[in-house]
Amino acid sequence: MTEGKKKAALVTGGAARLGAAISLSLARTGHDIALHYNHSEEDAFETQRKIRKFGVECSVFKGDLSDMIFVNELIRASFSSFPHLNVLINSASVFKRVDIRSVKPYEFDEIMAVNFKAPFFLIKEFARFCNGTGSIINMLDTKCKYYQKEYSIYSLSRKLLQELTIMAATEYAPQIRCNGIAPGLVLPQSNYEDDYKEKLENRSLLPGRGSKEEITRAVNYLLQSSFVTGEIICVDGGESIDRGIRTHDNQN
Repeated sequence: MTEGKKKAALVTGGAARLGAAISLSLARTGHDIALHYNHSEEDAFETQRKIRKFGVECSVFKGDLSDMIFVNELIRASFSSFPHLNVLINSASVFKRVDIRSVKPYEFDEIMAVNFKAPFFLIKEFARFCNGTGSIINMLDTKCKYYQKEYSIYSLSRKLLQELTIMAATEYAPQIRCNGIAPGLVLPQSNYEDDYKEKLENRSLLPGRGSKEEITRAVNYLLQSSFVTGEIICVDGGESIDRGIRTHDNQN
């Protein structure tokens, strides 16, 4: 654990996959962790166990981020556990393959609630409770940088969160910094076929997959860089550049 001022972070979706990697990386650098999860209960308590090995505390909070009552309770409970909370990582998301033509109202509401509305109000309440300086990192997706029609609604939610990142950075400066990270192919969905994974790995300027460590390094950079705010770091092997000039590619 690092010496100095006590630090704590709220990580939504912090039980598994990239959320867990971020939670563990923050614990390694001396942050107490308020770990949110919804469905991944076993993963949540396993991640909590690993976090405590770094000599920091970890409180676990279960709840649905589409429920605004829970969203407000999550902030209050997190600050109750850790009054020194000074970092918010919006990592939870709903990822669905659905376009404008086929989306159902309930699908639209779920995606927007978890991917945009919840981060919006978490940011608002975090800023209200945070004493002194703080830092917010919104986990985005390289899809916020280009248009991929099969994922229209998901991409729209990410584009909205990208704009919110810049707006929040402007509104809450200089006390609170707000930045975003847009990963590319790091942890493919488990239900992807091998040939589709291979196709994904070869569609960026730097072929292959990124690593969880590259994401956590980006998180650490943003937390440590006090002169950076309103920025979106793409950790995607150049996918957003390449795909951004091929928006009509048939291989979307």
